[in-house]
Amino acid sequence: MENLQPGIYRHYKGGEYELLFVAEQTENQEALTIYRSLQDGKIWARPASMWFEKVVVGGKEQSRFIWQAESHPRYPEAAVGPIIYNDAGEVFLIKGPKWEGWSIPGGHVEWGETMEEALIREIEEETAMQLDKIEFINANDGIYPGNFFKKRHFIFLNFFAHHAGGEPQLSNEMTEYIWVDPQKALKEMVVAESVKPLLVTFIERGKENKTEDFEGHYKRALADYQNLLKQAAKDKDEFVKFAVADFLQDILPVYDHLKLSLAGLSESEKDSAWVKGVEYVLKQFKDVLVARGVEEIKTVGEAFDHNLMDALDGSGDKVVKEVMPGYILNGRVIRPAKVVVGD
Repeated sequence: MENLQPGIYRHYKGGEYELLFVAEQTENQEALTIYRSLQDGKIWARPASMWFEKVVVGGKEQSRFIWQAESHPRYPEAAVGPIIYNDAGEVFLIKGPKWEGWSIPGGHVEWGETMEEALIREIEEETAMQLDKIEFINANDGIYPGNFFKKRHFIFLNFFAHHAGGEPQLSNEMTEYIWVDPQKALKEMVVAESVKPLLVTFIERGKENKTEDFEGHYKRALADYQNLLKQAAKDKDEFVKFAVADFLQDILPVYDHLKLSLAGLSESEKDSAWVKGVEYVLKQFKDVLVARGVEEIKTVGEAFDHNLMDALDGSGDKVVKEVMPGYILNGRVIRPAKVVVGD
């Protein structure tokens, strides 16, 4: 059987589905595909062995599900990039397979890295150069940039950095490079739209540096940088704590539907290997949610709490029925429970 890759697939009858993940039954180690309809959002499960079964359509044999494309990332991607300058005041621009026109090197911030650590690593990997005098400039949106080879949503974290050493070396990300006067680059070269404002800022910053007192400028920059570090640390703590909230809004219905799929089964049906496999998947699901700080709201028999629940019917102050489960993430309600109340 082919290696199943999460992504978008087309069913031979025409519907499109997103393969979310592949689970494994504990009894017989049979793989189960868990996938979502892109038409109505329903969640389905079937043995993975059926995924690439052959069917005959119009007298021709083809796969039941046919790969279409990878799924789009669910969140914006943080990417760092610097205007690198040398002692002559020239800036370093590159061409590569992913961007049209002249751009700057850079890449993604990886898990556990600071922005500056990511910047240093990416530049060394792509160009073999070392940096110093690193200065954060600003952040801006890169929503589906037209000159990028894929449809992506970036958050660009922009820096200025001085070339401290190392001769540029071509790589998979950099097929051509140039040291050039920034004003010449803007006037005579095809520069990526996201880079043009940075070059303008670099030119203006150079004019300011010629007239400002260096010590005063340094103190202001240092204070700004320290404030940025404090805010970045605070924002990072909040981001790490609640980054999965949006993803959970998508994945919790999968968990709920899997639970519902077992709720109405008879005792004899519950003894089947298939059901045992799904029950094991449910347990894995719950363990992962708990490990990520997700807690299911207690409802039936509890006093009604408007902070945690939405009452759909009834009167009174006690929950008598749960219509839809609710969840809390690290103390914050991400989905209130839907309940019926009574006396």
